[in-house]
Amino acid sequence: MPNYPFFYPKASDLMKDVKKNVTDNFKIIEPRNDITVIPAGGALPQSGNYNIGDRVFRNDPPNNNQWPSNYILVTKDVNWGWHWRPIQQIISPWVTVPANCIELTSDWEVHPTRLLQIALDSRGWCHWRGVIRTKVPGIPVNTSIVVFKNIPEGIRPNVNFMHTLSVSPIRSAAGKAGNVSGRIYCDNAGYSSLRFSNTNNGASQNVWFDGLHYQPGRQIYYSG
Repeated sequence: MPNYPFFYPKASDLMKDVKKNVTDNFKIIEPRNDITVIPAGGALPQSGNYNIGDRVFRNDPPNNNQWPSNYILVTKDVNWGWHWRPIQQIISPWVTVPANCIELTSDWEVHPTRLLQIALDSRGWCHWRGVIRTKVPGIPVNTSIVVFKNIPEGIRPNVNFMHTLSVSPIRSAAGKAGNVSGRIYCDNAGYSSLRFSNTNNGASQNVWFDGLHYQPGRQIYYSG
């Protein structure tokens, strides 16, 4: 079955001859090459000649909670990686976020074994998991800290929000004295900051993003 991309008029296109421009300058569809097929279980591309809105097909078998699915490229960013939204599959494979997503590299880093990862689902929701950590235990409290570089379109939220984060190790004290926590604030322009409570105990180091879910601000559909 042929693939067809959509075209849009440019400001420089003229409308002196409507019929001519509709058939030539204002092309609606034209044939294009077949999409890339990824072998079953293969990683979705993180490099190559792909543009936002392009799609690939991952040829998974229809069993073991997987089935063949198209994926649309919604984000390609040097700091945050490439992220693909599934169409038939419920959720995409988890993509490891590059270590250079960290802005404050003097104090923070991605955990070397519990990697920071993002997945997208077929409804367009963005899911996070994994850990970042301070290079030296003990996280400042009651201070907004800009740890991440700007989150790109496709995986940034559609509204400003805050979400609680788990922190470890925790205090051994009882009651409020034992509570250690954090939160992420993120806006729909991609800015984010972290803020923490009761973490300046000389031990707290790991910040967990498991359970962070939100609707991204830009939805990408088929380009062809």
